[in-house]
Amino acid sequence: MFAVGGAFGVVFGCVGLLFAVVGIGALVWVVRKVSEHKRTLREGVMAQARCLEAYVVRTHRSDGPVHHQRRLIVGFRAGDGRDVRVRVTSQQPYVTGDPVAVRYLANRPERAVVDEAPTGIGAVSCLFGGAMVVFTCVGLFFAAIGFGAAVFLGASADDGGPVPLPDPYLTAGP
Repeated sequence: MFAVGGAFGVVFGCVGLLFAVVGIGALVWVVRKVSEHKRTLREGVMAQARCLEAYVVRTHRSDGPVHHQRRLIVGFRAGDGRDVRVRVTSQQPYVTGDPVAVRYLANRPERAVVDEAPTGIGAVSCLFGGAMVVFTCVGLFFAAIGFGAAVFLGASADDGGPVPLPDPYLTAGP
């Protein structure tokens, strides 16, 4: 009976560790994306692109405000002569045919960004980061509980040794 509890604790602990790894992985991914964006704005090659298409994406919730995001598809010629088309977001209203200043890293022109002042980290990034920290901590908590249960329940299980025989002097017979 106790061995099953110990195995359940190990599985519970592994699931908790999986949650923690997912949370840490998501945090690392977001930090890499933000740092790549800032590096592109800081060190990127400047190019003059042309707005090929402009549209607005609306995100709304039933209980909250409507959020609008301007997206552009821009085309430009990279330094190596390739024609590149990129989907970017912008805070400025552009229409089809407008010139758009973009920056890109020389080895990755397909990850160009509009050359605007950086908006900072933003509320969404902070909320996402906070949620991933909580997700990771909850995963570590469940891992600790699971592995703790495995150790304590598994230690009281049968160790597989020989079963002692009953003492013949203690058994009452007729």
